[in-house]
Amino acid sequence: MEKVKCEPCKTRDKNNQSTHWCVICEESFCSDCTDNHRAQKISRNHELIDINRMPMHTIIADQCCFEHDKLPFEYFCIDHDILSCKECLAENHRSCQKMMSVDIACKGAKQSQSFIDAIELVDHVLETTHVITKDRQSFIENIEKEANSVKNAIRELKEEAISHIESLEKSLLCDLDLKKDKIIQQSKTTIIETEDVGKMTKDKKDVFDLVDKHGSEKQAFLAAHAYKQDLTDLEEKITDITEKSTNATIKLIPERLQEAIKSIGSIELSEVPSAVKFVQKKQGQSQMPFEQHQNLPHFIHKRDLNIKDDRTSVNGMTVNENDEVLIVDGTRTGGILVYDMNDSFKYRIDTIYRPWDIAMIPGTNVGVVTSHVDDFLQFVDFDEKSISRTVSVEGIHQGGVAVSNKNIFVGTRGNINILDLQGQLIRSVKAHYRKLTWFITLDNLGNIYYTDREVLSCIRSDGTEVYTYSTPDNDTLWNLAIDNHGYIYVGIDRKGIYRLKPDGTFMDVVVKYENTLSYTGICFNNACTKMFLCRGGSVSVFNQK
Repeated sequence: MEKVKCEPCKTRDKNNQSTHWCVICEESFCSDCTDNHRAQKISRNHELIDINRMPMHTIIADQCCFEHDKLPFEYFCIDHDILSCKECLAENHRSCQKMMSVDIACKGAKQSQSFIDAIELVDHVLETTHVITKDRQSFIENIEKEANSVKNAIRELKEEAISHIESLEKSLLCDLDLKKDKIIQQSKTTIIETEDVGKMTKDKKDVFDLVDKHGSEKQAFLAAHAYKQDLTDLEEKITDITEKSTNATIKLIPERLQEAIKSIGSIELSEVPSAVKFVQKKQGQSQMPFEQHQNLPHFIHKRDLNIKDDRTSVNGMTVNENDEVLIVDGTRTGGILVYDMNDSFKYRIDTIYRPWDIAMIPGTNVGVVTSHVDDFLQFVDFDEKSISRTVSVEGIHQGGVAVSNKNIFVGTRGNINILDLQGQLIRSVKAHYRKLTWFITLDNLGNIYYTDREVLSCIRSDGTEVYTYSTPDNDTLWNLAIDNHGYIYVGIDRKGIYRLKPDGTFMDVVVKYENTLSYTGICFNNACTKMFLCRGGSVSVFNQK
């Protein structure tokens, strides 16, 4: 921090460096002036902080009226909810019945709803900037993956008529890159705009935090009212950013190769509103930082996977970062079946212990598998196509598993054990029902979702319950998954796949029961455009409509 000169000394043509800053006076002092300030009766109770903690913006709140030669705000009109100087009082508030001095009005300002609302709004906007940035970064990654998928499809078309499509391929790839780059640039621009709003909001947060911790009641009162327009501007800016944000998908529209080849396809770009929406806060009311859009996807049955062994019993499924489907064969022989992104069988990996559920460690090609009857975690190396190691974890047989960037979450009876990525226990979170935590999944905010046959629960990582859901008929609940809009899908015995809103309330039935085995397993591809459902020894593929 640059050296700050003592302000009282400067008035006496002295050049002493400051050691402290008075939050009340908003003025810096050298060591001698600090001692004098603390000794004087009028200022001995003022809060003095180390000069290195002095805020970048030392004027906590505007205390003067800009319309009337910076006369100080001395009055507050309750009728108009506005600060007033003497001239404002004379011009605009003669007939107002509820006028009082600022010194009286500011009493208890830190506990007032207006100051609390101001602090919550700053936190609210900052939280939304983080959500927007994370959403846009995730979107960029998905666009890259979709673009790569389109490139693969283009290469397949090229092989069918290689001699004729060389020049057309270059044109098509150029079109793809231009559209992809345009989308990504728009998202990067959104990130930059969001970071700018975040910086401005952080400045306001620093002011409110400083007043909250060290300021006077008067400063709290003035800050809450003087920054009203600034906070409104921040709301409008963040609202504008979220309303302008769109999500796009890229896919190939192929031409019929049986006809005269004039083109091998075109790049289709479709955009839908971003899942992130800023909800402006109402005073005195807490709200979610964003709400999900209501353009809900529908799914239609496309095909069934070719499961070669009729004895296969599937409970757990997931996909890796290459959109390969990994299916747990829970028969006594035990194994993991791997299918490519085109739903074709690739290979099988035999497991040491009969498997139950599976999850992938993000950023790796390693899976974590719980066991059906044994208390062991099995780590599957899909590069080597083998079980790389096993870890004993008490009570996890038939327990669900989910993995984040830092932790493994495994279910036991009445608890969820949180392990590091090596499988070592860190702590346990108590489930709210003393039953087996059957299946587990995570959302983008780190909340934990699990089923225990009768109840679906959502808890935070510290074990705090967010909500629970059970059907009116207390049906058995199986596996569950969350799409990229935050909706929860859960298998309901003899009913089908239910979709719940992000708040845990029932939305609709996505796939209905068809008088045969119930769906017990569910997962999505990375873009959530394909849904995989299993029942018994079969796995069905549903495409987004």
